[in-house]
Amino acid sequence: MRACYTRFSGKKRALVRSQSGSTMIEHDLSARLRQRSRTSGILVGLSMALTIIIALTAFIWLYVRLGPYLGDFIPRATEVTTPTPGPAAAGAETPASEEANASESQPTPTPLPSPTPVWQPTHRVAEGTPVNFRSGPGTDTEVVQVLEPGTPLMFLGEQEQAAGATWLHLALEDGTDGWIRTIDLEPLEAP
Repeated sequence: MRACYTRFSGKKRALVRSQSGSTMIEHDLSARLRQRSRTSGILVGLSMALTIIIALTAFIWLYVRLGPYLGDFIPRATEVTTPTPGPAAAGAETPASEEANASESQPTPTPLPSPTPVWQPTHRVAEGTPVNFRSGPGTDTEVVQVLEPGTPLMFLGEQEQAAGATWLHLALEDGTDGWIRTIDLEPLEAP
């Protein structure tokens, strides 16, 4: 194979001779192709980045908009706050001398032992995903605790309709009370 160079219309071209015949190849052609492929690559990369940004923005917007409706299916961590006595509680205390006079004049009654109710589970959290145990009926009330499937609960006798669902007032074994939709519960068989 032999190459010879000629000038043709102001551009340098190479004439390459092969066994099958001769062909003209332009030296600037490969440079132009490289430049176009760089430009195309940059445009493809920019369009992919723009598409990803638009998709993420749309997903975040949709997630925020549907949050109140999906709030019962998505467990959320809650802060536990303990109340601190304020100045009103400090002013309500009685001085020691007044307490001593009051205790001398009145005999202290002996408190009767109150019957402690026996905690008897009536329902449990249905299998599937964890459920929000709420302070009131409805998905717009505060989450008291997130309960795992199978958690036993005792029905406290109240039920209400809210947000198109029936909500039951229930208690945990530790005495914490809250509300759960009936669709998220399974009744337990009485022993």
